[in-house]
Amino acid sequence: MLKYELKKYILKPSLHICIIVLFLLNFVKVFELYYYTGGGRAVLSGNAVQGTDILYDKYSGKITDEKINGLKTELANAEQMLKEYGIIEEPIEGTYCGYPYGDVNLFKDLISSYEYAILYSNKSAEITENARANAEFYSDKSRYEYRLSKLYEDCYKGRSLDGYYQSEGHKAIFDYKFSALLSMFIIVLAISPIVSKEYVIGYNKLISSSGKRGSVMLAKLTAAAIFTFAVTLILFASDMVYFQLIYGFDGFSAPIYALQEFEMSPFNITLFGALVITFVLRLVFLLMFTFLVTAVSSFCKNDIISMVVSVAAGFLLVIGSELLPGVLNPTTLIGPTELFTNMNVCNILDFPVFNVVVTLTEVILLAVVFAVVSVRRGMKCC
Repeated sequence: MLKYELKKYILKPSLHICIIVLFLLNFVKVFELYYYTGGGRAVLSGNAVQGTDILYDKYSGKITDEKINGLKTELANAEQMLKEYGIIEEPIEGTYCGYPYGDVNLFKDLISSYEYAILYSNKSAEITENARANAEFYSDKSRYEYRLSKLYEDCYKGRSLDGYYQSEGHKAIFDYKFSALLSMFIIVLAISPIVSKEYVIGYNKLISSSGKRGSVMLAKLTAAAIFTFAVTLILFASDMVYFQLIYGFDGFSAPIYALQEFEMSPFNITLFGALVITFVLRLVFLLMFTFLVTAVSSFCKNDIISMVVSVAAGFLLVIGSELLPGVLNPTTLIGPTELFTNMNVCNILDFPVFNVVVTLTEVILLAVVFAVVSVRRGMKCC
């Protein structure tokens, strides 16, 4: 029965062609993002050369005294060249990016990143000490503040860094939401007729007379969930490939706070772990949306109407959620940059709970509600 549902609604050539087209559109969007915000415009205009990649390969990874001394020497040489040539319009040889002032800026940025990594343990110790002092102060005054201070202490204690890694690709993919919107569109195309189509082709009477309405609806929900998992995985994997080709990834085993943009991340996870969490959160959101679409389909007797209403529901979900507080906004699971950037917690019965836990619980409950509505309504209609 499950195989039949997959074949009837999902394993269709027309849907596969549409998915391929949307994959290509996703690549165009990733490249557009890189072009306007990631330096692609400079690369294509000839204002940057491969020397910057050579420089990164030379100084990325584990920080050593040799690399530090090399950076200082090369910065001094670049500053000397800048004095000799000044601000020039045409690139010259003997530089990494073509221009002395560009090299100076590059080396200063690298040194700043080295300083961040080397001094991060001091920052971690300072946060931990302040949290410990706050916990002691609030121990007999406020249970919530005491527990919050202990949470800060547990999250930030003992941290240290010994390497430098490029951050552009990771930053971009954590905040990239377009592929999730494409996933929602594909889900509507494939899933919106999963119940309503039975009315159009007259199978609803056959299903009803067979006495297997419950089994049919469970098969439909299972097929929809499998399809959602596959689409989410494939599109997220394509994101990884596209960002790797355009930006390049590095330091998968490094802690997420190795990137300066995530220095206050409350989670002691690797960059690869952060990517896995990003995928899981997106999958949970899209499963909730899938069951919403199946619920809509169970109320419609026309597959076109079901598709239109599902699109409207998705639009309201994305647009309307912006009016909700962050902790209640389900779309925050799509692009979890904020999750990895700051310590975001809320007070629940005097316990500090991460916002993402509350949001995740909300979305899972909605998914269960939509699934139950789909089954109950579908059993009445089929």
